[in-house]
Amino acid sequence: MLSNRQKLILKAIIELYVSDGQPVGSKALTEKPYLNFSSATIRYDMAVLEELGFLEKTHTSSGRIPSNLGYRYYVENLVTRDEEIEEVFPMIDRLFKDNESSKEKAVKEAINLLSELTNYTSIVLGPTEAFARIKKIDFIPLYNKEAVVLIVTDKGHVQNELVTLPIDLSMDDFKRIISSLNDLLENQLVKDAKRILKNAFTEENVIEYMDYQEKLINRFLNAFVEMSEDNVYLTGMGHMVGQVDINDPERLKELMTMLDRKDVAKMIGNADKLSVKIGREASFMPTDTCTIISVPYYVTEEEKGTIAIIGPTRMDYSKVIPLMEYIAKNIAKLYNK
Repeated sequence: MLSNRQKLILKAIIELYVSDGQPVGSKALTEKPYLNFSSATIRYDMAVLEELGFLEKTHTSSGRIPSNLGYRYYVENLVTRDEEIEEVFPMIDRLFKDNESSKEKAVKEAINLLSELTNYTSIVLGPTEAFARIKKIDFIPLYNKEAVVLIVTDKGHVQNELVTLPIDLSMDDFKRIISSLNDLLENQLVKDAKRILKNAFTEENVIEYMDYQEKLINRFLNAFVEMSEDNVYLTGMGHMVGQVDINDPERLKELMTMLDRKDVAKMIGNADKLSVKIGREASFMPTDTCTIISVPYYVTEEEKGTIAIIGPTRMDYSKVIPLMEYIAKNIAKLYNK
């Protein structure tokens, strides 16, 4: 249990270190008006905080820097929302007003702005199609025994699959197959489609041409899985090189590769509220020197998306958190208009 004085000292050290990236010594702390204690007292408490694992001592000076445990305690107990960040809120309001006719564009512009304002990599995981209902399954015949199968949801999403018909399968027979699939899946949730198809496939009387259907069903299963996956938009990857304190080039390369593959949904997770993952608290995070902050936004009670940033552990949490919360709030309003 930290004393109130130790809390103030830890908070001051973290915020000074965030500001200039330099190890913090007792002299810098005595200059803070709210730390009206002797240098000896402050040095003693710094030693205690180090012993408890909240601070680390560098080899280059007598100053201390926060440990990941220190950042964790700060985020959970000491961080406050910096009201100065509210100065950019009108800019965010204008962005959403100017793009209210296109939800996707508005969200992407907001994430681009988040990256510009923070100098961190910004991400949005859009609401998936998992809770959308299948409105129609149809096809467009092409030449040379090919057709484009269309899967349309009630949210306006269209998934298309190019298929080749067997030589002995006529276009009329294919039409009957698609019609049967449409009857089977119409008005069903996308998230249930895979199960329904698998169950139906075991009943040979449901759809004819079983040999061909097995291949077609597999194509459909893949299409529905793709529709159910998170829709990821990521920007500001270049900020990683200059902002993240990764000394090992291989670690940086590993992180950049993960982001390039858009495997970030696993790193961000699926929290229902503000989440701050420091270092390897995030799944698959290859370094201790990054933080992922995520804030969900709700489209319906069941559907939600997430905005997130990836940056250094030495980030200005007091400004970043309220900024992200405000953008997430505006995205939720946009979807609920």
